[in-house]
Amino acid sequence: MNIWITGASKGIGKAIAGELLRDDHKVAVSSRDKSLLDKVYGSVNGDVLIRIPHDVRSFEQVNEAANRIINKFGSIDVLINNAGITKFKPVSETTIEEFDEIIDVNLKGVVNCIKAVLPHMTERQRGWIVNIISVTVNKVFTNSGAYASSKAGVLALTNVLREEVRDKGIKVTSIIPGATGTEMWPAGILEKYEERMMQADDVAKVVASVLRSPDSIMMEEVLVRPQLGDL
Repeated sequence: MNIWITGASKGIGKAIAGELLRDDHKVAVSSRDKSLLDKVYGSVNGDVLIRIPHDVRSFEQVNEAANRIINKFGSIDVLINNAGITKFKPVSETTIEEFDEIIDVNLKGVVNCIKAVLPHMTERQRGWIVNIISVTVNKVFTNSGAYASSKAGVLALTNVLREEVRDKGIKVTSIIPGATGTEMWPAGILEKYEERMMQADDVAKVVASVLRSPDSIMMEEVLVRPQLGDL
């Protein structure tokens, strides 16, 4: 399959890319950080991987990225919306500008990427959109109001889109991971709880297993938590 992963320069996105390349898929990786994309993937064979720096907040950049991938690989079979940011602050201390940025990246960015690939997938009557969401849609975590709001929006969007495109041969899956040890966490929290967290490679293996599921089924929602539960 030809797979596009956003937010692929580090964390879960990077782990997913590595796992899918090992499964012999062709992968397009994107991120705002061109230098990090080059550093992480510079040695990967260009026949199976394309690096595309872009900002998911810009539909024009996202649409251009989608066209580049289609021109390179011939199709986009799977879109994995993984790009995301957060600020660990109470709602009362989160500025309007911070709310705007988090919503724009985490929710509007997903909308932009979906809008860029959906006409292509609809025309082919085949495709798969996988949205990496967060356990914050199911459990309250303080100091995560903006992040939880954005992810709840993605979950609602995912559920509606799934019903709208079932008859077009398009699958839509929510992956809802619990606490995962990535650079997103403040250093103190990561140091304190990392042994209880899942690892990015764990989540990547879940995503890969979902993509191996039979064509005749749609895995709608996959919730994965650390063995010892939420933090």
